[in-house]
Amino acid sequence: MSSIGLPNCINPTMVGKGKYHIPSNDEDDVFRTLDIFNEMCSIVNQSGDFQLIFTELLEKAVVLTEMERGGIYLKDSTTGNYVLTVHSNISEEFKQIHGIITLEWESLLPVIIEGKVVLVSDTSAANIPPERKKSTINEGFHSYVSIPLKSDDSVEGILMVGSSQVMEYSKFQTRMFPALGEHIGMAIKNVRLMEQLRSSQEMYSELFENAADAMYIHDLDGNFLSVNQVSADLLGIRKEEALRSNIRDFLTEEGLETSHAVLDQILIGKKFPLPPILEVVSKDGKKFFLEFNIRPMMENGKLIGVHGVARDVDKRLNAEKNMLVFTRALNLTPNGINLSDDKHNITFINEAGAKLFGYSRSELIGQPANIFYAEEDLPNLRENVIPAMEKHGYYHGLILARKKGGAVFPLEVTLTSVFGQNGETVANIGVFRERKLQKPRKSFH
Repeated sequence: MSSIGLPNCINPTMVGKGKYHIPSNDEDDVFRTLDIFNEMCSIVNQSGDFQLIFTELLEKAVVLTEMERGGIYLKDSTTGNYVLTVHSNISEEFKQIHGIITLEWESLLPVIIEGKVVLVSDTSAANIPPERKKSTINEGFHSYVSIPLKSDDSVEGILMVGSSQVMEYSKFQTRMFPALGEHIGMAIKNVRLMEQLRSSQEMYSELFENAADAMYIHDLDGNFLSVNQVSADLLGIRKEEALRSNIRDFLTEEGLETSHAVLDQILIGKKFPLPPILEVVSKDGKKFFLEFNIRPMMENGKLIGVHGVARDVDKRLNAEKNMLVFTRALNLTPNGINLSDDKHNITFINEAGAKLFGYSRSELIGQPANIFYAEEDLPNLRENVIPAMEKHGYYHGLILARKKGGAVFPLEVTLTSVFGQNGETVANIGVFRERKLQKPRKSFH
């Protein structure tokens, strides 16, 4: 784990000067306390999971308080209750009864609300809810201490430590307990920050590796510090080889000159409405164009490197060309075609379809697909069309349709649903054409 933001460990010169002011008549107690605080600091700085860190912190707290066992309760940000997260030498029955601390435990309100230490010398005489008192005594806790674990005046958790003996707490202990609470409270805050940092780093790493575009980082000399698999594939090399390479090896002379000019402009705050397109040369000599988004990496106001995202222009242009051809083909077909989303709102309709109903295409985008149905045919929609689509994702048949001007006419439709990976409907496709009714033949006698 990173040590960014962690509290400094304590040395004897801090006594009486810093945050951890622990006055005592016994110098040995002071130095012993500082040694354990430093050990706690080392525990937080070491790599490890959340549970392990707080288990080790609890062990140190039990030793420091000269108690026998206990637990750390951490605040649930959703409920505001304090949940037993780590513990030592506690029975399952005790955990069930004491697993959560709420505001109903009135004797602990000074801890929760005011952030004060609560000392209980004799459990049998304490003001505790009856069930909790009975369980505490049966567990062998004849005295205990409740210490708020504070950070920035917020109680992040509660340390509960107990003894099988009826205790008389020394002046040194009563002065040391709040300092211990603040030390562990800061540890809670910093461990959570490190967990968030690690999670965000893992998420970034996953996005980086699985991105559809090439992503890379290089230093000021152009040496690659990180590349994803797409980058390596485009350059025709392995990732390990890329990390021994320089971006200059893969840019044409003109491309390199352009990239320097773009970066110079970015550093003075200029924004580019269109990303620059640079010519790239792969290891096997193949040349192609990539669209680049370049961002400077700064540290303490100084430029330390470049983060880049590159997209294959040929693929994008081919995709746009294919979409253009597809759209043109849909518009040239004599049949009406419409697409709707999972809520049956129209997202696309071709020219033939809009013209058949007397609308413009723009009038229909976003409208419910049942705008085409005549009211006289709504029973058919409810009894036949919808059940068939829900059961099979397919319907073919005749419906009565209504034009914009109100005219009703027979329509032959084929409806198909498109399903996602989990079986949910993601889109619907409709193909339709007007069915001309044949006039009855005259009979001659």
